[in-house]
Amino acid sequence: MYQWKKDVVQWKVGKTLYLSVPFTWQLDTARIIAKAHKGPVIAGGPAVKLLGAPWASDTPDVCEYDVLSMHNPLATFTTRGCIRKCGFCAVPKIEGAFVELDDWKPAPVVCDNNFFAASKPHIERVIDKLKMFPLVDFNQGLDARIISPWHLDQLSRLKGVKVRFAFDHVSDESAVVDAINSAKEAGFKDFGVYVLIGFRDTPEDARHRLDTIRALGILPNPMRYQPLDTLERNSYVDDGWTQDELKRMTRYYSRLVWLGHVPYEDYDGSKIDDTGQMTLI
Repeated sequence: MYQWKKDVVQWKVGKTLYLSVPFTWQLDTARIIAKAHKGPVIAGGPAVKLLGAPWASDTPDVCEYDVLSMHNPLATFTTRGCIRKCGFCAVPKIEGAFVELDDWKPAPVVCDNNFFAASKPHIERVIDKLKMFPLVDFNQGLDARIISPWHLDQLSRLKGVKVRFAFDHVSDESAVVDAINSAKEAGFKDFGVYVLIGFRDTPEDARHRLDTIRALGILPNPMRYQPLDTLERNSYVDDGWTQDELKRMTRYYSRLVWLGHVPYEDYDGSKIDDTGQMTLI
């Protein structure tokens, strides 16, 4: 379920090359692929919708192929858009207003940007179709600010659920903590929490949010902020941060399985390789 193809996805139909580009920092790779192809190139994906692809023959708004399945065959959308307009998020810009889809593929990895914003009839229909799967992962996170006992009752109709929330700002703390505790009381055990760092916050603020989730017995997932127009991943450094501190915090809290016994103050990120293991020095 979690083996996403996060690189540029490509496939050919006749002489036409199709490219799906998820992240803006992959646009240069996509351009190189396109230039090497002898024939028409049709490009799409979030990165293309944000910044365009002048090197492509066409960038249509709609693709006749199930592109999401090429990134992950177990993934689906039942809604598009979001009721929120968060400054760090591309969804309002590339998907527009929130809509419920009448026709969608039942699959266990639900990528809706705000599933709980849907109407009760839509949510009930979705849950009915997802009951066939042994585990359902609400991959993009559920909105802790609008969760209710009714929503938890609906989720409890599924055989197994990966409950994910997002903790983007300290002002959301009570909503996120209450949502997690309510879900625990309802019997849910498998949690994930995305914690945005490096966007209009401070290292102290970010650590507080990460440690709040950790104190609830959940391994937080630090998500380093990437500007919507960036062409180089992890290049942006917000005021009050340094590149080293962003790397250090992201690495440490992403690797608590290995590093949980090491106090953050004693952690030297330069001595950790990309697998999270201590290097020999």
